[in-house]
Amino acid sequence: MESNDLLRTENDENQDLNATPGASEEAQKNVAAPAVESAETQPELQSENTQPVQPETPAVVEEPAPVEEPAPAEEPTPAEEPALAEEPVATEPATEQPATVSEMMSDIENADAQTSETEENETAAEESPEQIEAEYKDLPLEQSVEEFHRIVADPDINKIKQRVGILRVKIIAQLKEERKEQREKFIAEGGNEADFTPEVSETEKKFNESLQVFKNNKAKYLENLEIEKQNNLKAKNDVLEELRVLVESESNLKELNDKFKVLQEKWKNIGPVPQGESNNLWENYHFYVEKFYDILRINKELRSLDLKKNMEQKIKLCEAAESLILQESINKSFNELQELHNQWREIGPVPEEKKEELWERFKAASDQVNQRRREHYEQIFAEQQNNYNAKVVLCEKAEEVAAQPTESIKEYNAVGDQLSELLKVWKTLGAAPPKVNEEIWTRFKGTLDRFFEKKKEFFGKVKEEQQNNYNKKVDLAIRAEAIAKRTDWRAATDEILQLQKEWKEVGATAQRHSEAIWKRFRAACDEFFEAKSNYFKNIDSIEAENLRKKEELIQRIENHEFGPDKNENLEAIKAYQREWTEIGFVPIKEKDRLYTAYREAVNKRFAELKVSMEEVRHSNFRTRVDNILNSPNADKVLDKEKRFLTNKLTQLKSDISLWENNLGFFANSKNADLLKAEFSKKIEAAKQEVKDLEYKIKMMDKPKEE
Repeated sequence: MESNDLLRTENDENQDLNATPGASEEAQKNVAAPAVESAETQPELQSENTQPVQPETPAVVEEPAPVEEPAPAEEPTPAEEPALAEEPVATEPATEQPATVSEMMSDIENADAQTSETEENETAAEESPEQIEAEYKDLPLEQSVEEFHRIVADPDINKIKQRVGILRVKIIAQLKEERKEQREKFIAEGGNEADFTPEVSETEKKFNESLQVFKNNKAKYLENLEIEKQNNLKAKNDVLEELRVLVESESNLKELNDKFKVLQEKWKNIGPVPQGESNNLWENYHFYVEKFYDILRINKELRSLDLKKNMEQKIKLCEAAESLILQESINKSFNELQELHNQWREIGPVPEEKKEELWERFKAASDQVNQRRREHYEQIFAEQQNNYNAKVVLCEKAEEVAAQPTESIKEYNAVGDQLSELLKVWKTLGAAPPKVNEEIWTRFKGTLDRFFEKKKEFFGKVKEEQQNNYNKKVDLAIRAEAIAKRTDWRAATDEILQLQKEWKEVGATAQRHSEAIWKRFRAACDEFFEAKSNYFKNIDSIEAENLRKKEELIQRIENHEFGPDKNENLEAIKAYQREWTEIGFVPIKEKDRLYTAYREAVNKRFAELKVSMEEVRHSNFRTRVDNILNSPNADKVLDKEKRFLTNKLTQLKSDISLWENNLGFFANSKNADLLKAEFSKKIEAAKQEVKDLEYKIKMMDKPKEE
């Protein structure tokens, strides 16, 4: 560096060597506070005397801010429940106490004060000049320049500004001292002071280069800072426009308050703006804040009425929820409860003193409905588990039956019939738990599919054999028809019995021929034995007398009058049954008819001796029928009800028969006693229901007869 360069460094750039370096006072100020627009750059918020850009400024009044009432939280869907829907509300969070307008305005001032305080704290947290000076105090010139060169490489001007200023002053002082020594040495050696030209060292050149790097970085920083302020200015103008639209909108109070808070927070987070725009921005912002709280004041009375209306609506929802406790349908009550909770969320806040009370009432009713639903599904799960246990037994039984040796049509049909019976029992059971339902069905179905595929292959092989058997049976039928005309009873009887024996030894025929050929053969045999019976009809006189006695006994049973003593009545029925047993045989063709009439008469008299709670239920149902008769479209309603009861009765009878016939399937299972007891309970309950259904159907027929 030339001597005049050093003089420029000493004089023209003296301002740059101050503790806070900068190109000008304005630039120095910007470097000192670059990132945050604090209370120093903003006008103090005034509550009454602020003059906005707009022609009129509404006064600020203390007004309660809107109270937010959060929507209730929803209870989670119980896991592993069949066809479960989500259960509604469990808790409702508390609402914060409302703040006054003055308090909320104070929040804005406090936020700005906190911003300024934060900046001051950050500045205070920096190293003090004394600490930095002490650190660099003993560094020689070369090391000072090296440290300066290292520091200015950091583009963060705020971070390095203090060290650069202190170190810069130190280096210049060291350079001055170095020149002074050069000058004194030059004079001491006889030189003229006016002719002295300082020597520029490599260290000084490096210092000047580093100093230029710092100046370039600072200029770039100031340029970026100005761009940032312009962007912040645009951002704050955008917030002001949003505030203008907000206060001129017709949004509800809660929505208005929420949006205002968002804009308020956005305004606080925007950085510094150009100094000349700061006051204008702040006055506009203050105007819209005051206008917002003026809207709150206007809405005070409307809000009070709205809270009261919301309270009345929520009371009605509480009453509706409580009525669901008595709802017979679990699913319907649950669905209606969900709809009530949806309505509850849509209704706005209520007076604070009633909020907790109403919510607890609504929640209590909801909990009871939900508890009924949980118990309902727990019962369903228990039934599904029982169904699964029964289906495991059916699978084991099906596998056992399918493993039986099958070498003939009879054996195949027998096994097939057993598997079909098992399938019928399976169909009467409800679903197993969802996670194992498909698995257990695949196991059972696989066993049946494998057997019936094997059966299909076997029947394909015996088709030809069935045709041969048909030809043999046609021959036997022709021979039986010839014997039917004969009158040599002994020989003919032996021959026709032999034909019957041969018939039994012949294998099966095709299904389409089996019934017809059997009827033909049977007709021939019946013709013969009927002719023989007519021939020996004289021996039937005793059977005819027994027939007369039994018919007379049936008549006596039907006409017997019971007394008040139940035991005597029971003994009378027993005596009739003993008398029936003592009477001998009757003609074979009358046997079934006679026994059926006898059994019906005895069962009827036994039924007349029974006394149970059925009479109470029957009376209740009779009342229901009477109510239907007094309603519009009575015939249509009765017909529909009767069809439903008839279908249910038919299905129940079928299930009872199936369960009773197949109860033995569970004999060899691991849980035999448990499963038998379960099915016995089902059978007993079903039988009782059959009785009730029969009575109800009969009761519904009476009005039509009358």
